[in-house]
Amino acid sequence: MGLTETFVFYLFIGLAVAVAMFLQEERRTLAYTSFLCLSAVLFWPLYLPLLLSTRSARATQSESPGAAAPDEMARAIAQVELELDAALSSLDGWAEDALAGEESRITELRHALAAQAARIRDLDELLARITASRLDELPNPVGDRPAADEALDRCQRSQQALAQNVARLGQIRRQAHADLMATLAWIRELVSMIHLAKFTGAPASRAEELVGQIAAAVEGISAVTWQESESHPTAPSPPPADQSPPRQREPLAFAQH
Repeated sequence: MGLTETFVFYLFIGLAVAVAMFLQEERRTLAYTSFLCLSAVLFWPLYLPLLLSTRSARATQSESPGAAAPDEMARAIAQVELELDAALSSLDGWAEDALAGEESRITELRHALAAQAARIRDLDELLARITASRLDELPNPVGDRPAADEALDRCQRSQQALAQNVARLGQIRRQAHADLMATLAWIRELVSMIHLAKFTGAPASRAEELVGQIAAAVEGISAVTWQESESHPTAPSPPPADQSPPRQREPLAFAQH
């Protein structure tokens, strides 16, 4: 390849880099754009790494949009886990055997805390969807009077059952959040007791006892979840056959208020 061909090839790559830099640049003043394009054509080996790193950073950010905005529960769990890690690390040189046999339960506890927070978020999303659907607006049935009254009565009973179920979901959500916050507070209390025991010269058996209580917190989370799942209301049975409009009657038409 001769010198002319090399120069043309160099300019061709420079033009491609200049176009890419122009498309991703938000500042569009004439002077800045002219300088950017000209310098990118002439010195594209300097611009190419910057271009690639910028696109990689944007791609990473777009793949994890929720990671930059943790909610209140995520921040609380992260703070408790940080304090717990510090307390467990402080066992070195004092009560190294306190973690023996409890590593798996403490790992399970971390997963249980995250799962409980995710469950609360799911309830929040579900309640928001139900609330936004405005299912409390009933149409007025018109047609055969007895059949219309029966249909309206069934609709009203269903709407009352819906309101009760939504209220129950809200109660479950509030209880789950309160249980999560109480568990986190209990873990922090036990963590502070580990530090207190260490600096007051308590025996290593005291650390083993406290670590065991922390690990046992996962059982409390599981028990609360099981209790809530067992106490859900039973599904309503379909209306009796004699409450349905007879087949020979004309279908009901519904008109909005």
